[in-house]
Amino acid sequence: MRTIRSDPAIALFSTPALALGLLLGVGTADTHAATAEKVSPELTIQVAIKNMAFRVTGYGREGNPTAIVVRNDDGVTHGFYSPLFKGTPVRLEGDGYQVTGKEGPSFRIDPGKTMTLHFTKGSAEAPLTMMSPLMRHVIWCDMHPDVKGELFIIERRGG
Repeated sequence: MRTIRSDPAIALFSTPALALGLLLGVGTADTHAATAEKVSPELTIQVAIKNMAFRVTGYGREGNPTAIVVRNDDGVTHGFYSPLFKGTPVRLEGDGYQVTGKEGPSFRIDPGKTMTLHFTKGSAEAPLTMMSPLMRHVIWCDMHPDVKGELFIIERRGG
């Protein structure tokens, strides 16, 4: 009968990937906790366009990823513009399309369609407090100037 002796050090570093992971700290609780702190959940603002008006629900937070879901329930194409987007990268998904206006990017949505605008505005470095102000950002249809509304973003600075 043959006895197989197992050396724990050899078993622990039996694969280069496992050895590298242990040396770099990959898979440790501290690494997962640090990653969880840096990744903020995406907040969603819903905008329904109906009867030539914006109906807005939800809010965003400065420094957090935000998604604005715009649904056009009217029978005409509408535009969606806000100074909030000026100088901010916006990723467009869905059935809308971007146009360049004189004030910055504007987005268009045809009747019965839905688009989602993903962006992160501002910094997440300052803490949120009970005194953090709720900022209003104007939105309007660049095709129909009477169609206006507001988005709400909580700022990360004391007020």
